[in-house]
Parts: sequence; C-alpha cells; structure tokens
Amino acid sequence: MEKEIMKVPEVARILGCSEQKVREHIRRGIWKFGECVPASKKGTKQDEFNIYRRKFEKFIGRDS
Repeated sequence: MEKEIMKVPEVARILGCSEQKVREHIRRGIWKFGECVPASKKGTKQDEFNIYRRKFEKFIGRDS
C-alpha cells in the first residue's frame, strides 16, 4: 500500500523540476496538492511539506 503523504523529492522527480520549486509553489499556494507547515508552528528549524497523493495524482492527470 502506498503512503498517502508524498515527499518533496519524489514529487520533484515526477514533475521534472527542482525540489525548491515544489516547496515554493506549495508555500505560495500556487499548487494546491500539498501544504506547508511552518517551522514556527512545529518548533523546528525547517518547514514541513505534506503532499497528498490523491490530490497530486489528480493534478498530474492520474485520477482514478
């Protein structure tokens, strides 16, 4: 069974773009298939990105 949350490197590879582009587009709300959890909310040093497999697959046209 595939995980529901995808990682930035996997999404970047599928889209053929940089990991930073994925992060920035999600952070700015350009791509709606994921969310950015700010580091300040988590008490960590880095933002966390949750990319939802179903939304991403719909975005790339793999909707089942």
